[in-house]
Amino acid sequence: MARKVTQDEQGPYVIDADELDSQGGTVAVCQCGLSDNKPHCDGSHQATADEDDGVVYEYADDSADGERTVVSDD
Repeated sequence: MARKVTQDEQGPYVIDADELDSQGGTVAVCQCGLSDNKPHCDGSHQATADEDDGVVYEYADDSADGERTVVSDD
């Protein structure tokens, strides 16, 4: 499974020591592209649990609440 994710940032997000402290020393970085708290994971990946292998999905507004459509199917 894969997701088409549209990004609008033009540079890296730097996690500093203060941010690590506020997160309890552990930071989970979003890999699904659907978090509303990027770059941090907010659990939005749970919306992807039933995606099929070999299929590319797109979520409206890059949001776990957005409508999911199939972009391509191998």
